[in-house]
Amino acid sequence: MSMKKDRFITGTFIAIAYIAVILLTTYVHPIIFDIFDFLLAACGVYEMCKAVSCFTSQPILIIDLIQVVVGFASFWFAQYFFKASAAGMNGYFISLLLMVIVTVIVTACSKTYVKGNAVATIFVMMYPSAMLMFSVGINYFMSADIGVSLLASLPYRNAGIALMFIVPALTDVFAYQIGSAIKGKKLCPSISPNKTISGAIGGLLGGVVAACLVLLFTFLAVHFNVNILGLAMLTDAWWSTSLNFVMLGLFGSVFDQAGDLFASLIKRRAGIKDYSNLLPGHGGILDRIDGFMFCGVFFYLYFAIMMLV
Repeated sequence: MSMKKDRFITGTFIAIAYIAVILLTTYVHPIIFDIFDFLLAACGVYEMCKAVSCFTSQPILIIDLIQVVVGFASFWFAQYFFKASAAGMNGYFISLLLMVIVTVIVTACSKTYVKGNAVATIFVMMYPSAMLMFSVGINYFMSADIGVSLLASLPYRNAGIALMFIVPALTDVFAYQIGSAIKGKKLCPSISPNKTISGAIGGLLGGVVAACLVLLFTFLAVHFNVNILGLAMLTDAWWSTSLNFVMLGLFGSVFDQAGDLFASLIKRRAGIKDYSNLLPGHGGILDRIDGFMFCGVFFYLYFAIMMLV
């Protein structure tokens, strides 16, 4: 009973935190989401370093944490200086490349570290650090002629932020409820023994429901000409906007579940149940954002293609 109570209290706190981040990011300033993501990256890097060290060479934690700071600083400098949607991401990946080179040099010149330490350190730079930056990139889908401002937000930015939080949440809820009710054949028993095929299908349904919920908010915002999370039509027609939302929800759910399985694979290799006990009843930060990260990558690439075409 205590475990369920802890899980409920922590889950409520997480939901309130998510809602607060969405509202503050939408109505106050984009930097709120960046700070939230920065904290996730720092905590996630720490947890991943501990997990990876359980089954391979120990990552160099200080280098991975420096990479988080340098990466975000490079993103912000490039974004605010060049004022273009992709500027921050370009700045980030340039700094990431430099940090990879620094890691190789440090391990090559050190008597303490070996090649395995460099590989593990670079892995943590990519996952979770680099993957989280795609969600930050969505936060800066802005009009180049106006720059970094809430008034400059493209419709993809606000839709992406809403979807990043809602799609993983409803995917997990539907997957758990439908999987528990129907049960049946296991999805990947060698990686995650509790996941079932019925739960995975339920998760897909949850992703579509989440996207339709955001679509409903978009319709109400446009129809009544009110500001609901800054949402607007993704295209010039409702049929194509609706189709895009359904695709985003469906494949967003696929990426969310893939992220969950990937995180479970690492935990199984490390021989741990959770990445930490920071969130009672829910595990660690990475246990909560494993799907969020993968969704961020997918949504960023999806909207980036829409912007190009």
